[in-house]
Amino acid sequence: MRTLQTTFLLFIITFSLGVFQIHAQNDIFEKLQEIAIIDQKVMMPMRDGIRLATDIYRPKTDKPVPVIFSRTPYNFNSWGDGEQKTRTAEKAYEVVQRGYAYVVQNERGRYYSEGEWDILGIPLTDGYDAFSWMKDQPWSNGKIGTLGCSSTAEWQMAVAALDHPSH
Repeated sequence: MRTLQTTFLLFIITFSLGVFQIHAQNDIFEKLQEIAIIDQKVMMPMRDGIRLATDIYRPKTDKPVPVIFSRTPYNFNSWGDGEQKTRTAEKAYEVVQRGYAYVVQNERGRYYSEGEWDILGIPLTDGYDAFSWMKDQPWSNGKIGTLGCSSTAEWQMAVAALDHPSH
């Protein structure tokens, strides 16, 4: 009997945590929608015709704003991976609240982005092309900073060497 009670209690706790997580996700998405214009799965073109899946979160303003850009091999736009999606929304909220656009992009060949993924390195021209595309958008003031850790940080160091005028 005790095992059945323990199992039931664990089920209730797990279910409650799941409901809490869904509620927390809904809260951050609602807060984000109040302050941001959200464009998801924008297919940003690269010079070779490949398009990279990009989500754009920007302040509800007519004035051009600076951009914080993050490129990642992780699936930031999957409903199945609630924790990662919530972290993306939390970061977007934090950035937009401070007056910046937040742009997050899947690397070439990852998830919704076209092309072939290479674990040893994607073309650095993708970063340069992304900077050029973002600086030309009417919502951008042409100033772009990058953000991220792990493989995203490695990419940032490499693309910094290309010395794009907007970076």
